[in-house]
Amino acid sequence: MKTMNAKLTFVVVSALSLGLQIAPPLMAQSPAEKPGRPFQGERLERRARWASLTEDERARLKAAHQKALADPAVWAARERLKKARREFRDLLRPALLKADPSIQPILEKLRPEKTDKD
Repeated sequence: MKTMNAKLTFVVVSALSLGLQIAPPLMAQSPAEKPGRPFQGERLERRARWASLTEDERARLKAAHQKALADPAVWAARERLKKARREFRDLLRPALLKADPSIQPILEKLRPEKTDKD
């Protein structure tokens, strides 16, 4: 039993020390630099900046945001943005399939499931 505990302790300590040696270089690489996640770095930075705000600052910003959305020009721009995103998605899928038709099953996996409401 003692030998087993000693071996387990050795394995755990070795794994932890290896992890501590590898972690700093991995953490130094910004999320934006990691392949396959183009906007992840920006999203994480935005979350970090939001987290740095006080509750009062967040509440004031949310209130200002709501007021800004009531502006017809801002609302119209938001609607144009939504339309542009929809247009982009509608063009991207056929372009992806043209580039590589074999990804059809992959794209199907990514599609949201249709419900009776849709």
